[in-house]
Amino acid sequence: MPENAQHYKLLTGARLIDGAGGPLIDNGAVLVHGSRIAAVGPASTVSAPDGASVERFDFPGKTIMPGMVDCHTHHNGFGDGRSGDDLSTLPDEVLTLQSARNARASLFSGVTSIRENGPKNFTMFRLRDAVNQGIAVGPRMVLCGRPVAIIGGHMGYFGSVATGPVEARATTRQLIKEGADYIKITATGGSTRTSFPLRPSFEVDELKAITEEAHKFGKLTAAHCVSTQGTVNSLEAGVDMIIHCVFKEADGSDVFRPEVAERIGRQGAYVNPTLHVGRSRIWVMQHKKEREGLTPEEQQHLDAGLRNLETRMEDCRRMQEMGLRVITGSDSSWGDYQLGNTVYEAELLVASGYSAMKGVLSVTGEAAKALGIDDVTGTLEPGKEADIIVVDGNPADDINALWNVNEVFLAGRRVDRGSPESVEANRQMPPRG
Repeated sequence: MPENAQHYKLLTGARLIDGAGGPLIDNGAVLVHGSRIAAVGPASTVSAPDGASVERFDFPGKTIMPGMVDCHTHHNGFGDGRSGDDLSTLPDEVLTLQSARNARASLFSGVTSIRENGPKNFTMFRLRDAVNQGIAVGPRMVLCGRPVAIIGGHMGYFGSVATGPVEARATTRQLIKEGADYIKITATGGSTRTSFPLRPSFEVDELKAITEEAHKFGKLTAAHCVSTQGTVNSLEAGVDMIIHCVFKEADGSDVFRPEVAERIGRQGAYVNPTLHVGRSRIWVMQHKKEREGLTPEEQQHLDAGLRNLETRMEDCRRMQEMGLRVITGSDSSWGDYQLGNTVYEAELLVASGYSAMKGVLSVTGEAAKALGIDDVTGTLEPGKEADIIVVDGNPADDINALWNVNEVFLAGRRVDRGSPESVEANRQMPPRG
């Protein structure tokens, strides 16, 4: 039933972060009317109209801020190390149920908006239908449907492959017809067994066909690039986001190319570096080392993973210093990275060079801009949807305070997250060392 038209919620706390880059507000308040924010500011200046019914929520010592926005999720996944090739063999019904479980964990952790980066077939469309009908709970969803791949290319097993500009354009039209909010392109190979991660996949004319068609219908594009030539080709085609943005040459060498990074900045493309998905694999091996030790071969894999993470973080630092628009997108639940742990990605962006406040913006307002949903959510501003979290501590001083989510409001409604123990159980803990 609709809420009383004169019913308001008033949230007050020790501090407020608006997610738009404004200064932290001491003793802040948010007034919510229905699903939208009516007013934001110091508590002394925010109040409901005379005579209105007001439900008050006071959070002494805590921070009120926008819900987190995760720009890169894989809700079909389990985060238990299995590959996408293995996921693709599971029935769509099983993957839809797993996606619902992941969506709940993500929302309960304080992520109120996600962008899905490649599920199988229609699984996420069906989950969104279920959430919209009140059958399941989950965050706001920006969906691509199936990722677009070449034959044998990365993630092609999820249902969309195209050869040549005509098929690429037709596939894009089909995805938009099915309800895609944006188009995900695998511009290089990846972990897919039949793909070639160090080589570009699509030709530039194919990438241009996809991007032009998406833009014609007002849709953004994002390209998976785990080697540099894929990034170069994607920029030539005018994509809107570079995912992973790994600076690797065709021979496997790590070479940061400033001219490519400069072009990313010049064209205004966002960068989603996905740092923690590699660290999550490192953590699995380190946990095993603590329990039972590693074989010499496993130790070599661990050492290589640590070197790669160090390189990726250094490249991320360079891009941050160059002023590129680097945002948080977790890549969970791919590989060993489970949904409900988005904070680890924001933490690594801070470890790479961002201030804690920049890290907060990378997973709120800036992330919403990257997805084209900043007119709806991502910041605490009048007129926007009331997607709000309450955090114990101050994430503008310590990004890890984002783990301490006490309350979640989605479209103005308080989310019943169950017991603190059940929410905490979703967190993947680092090794002791």
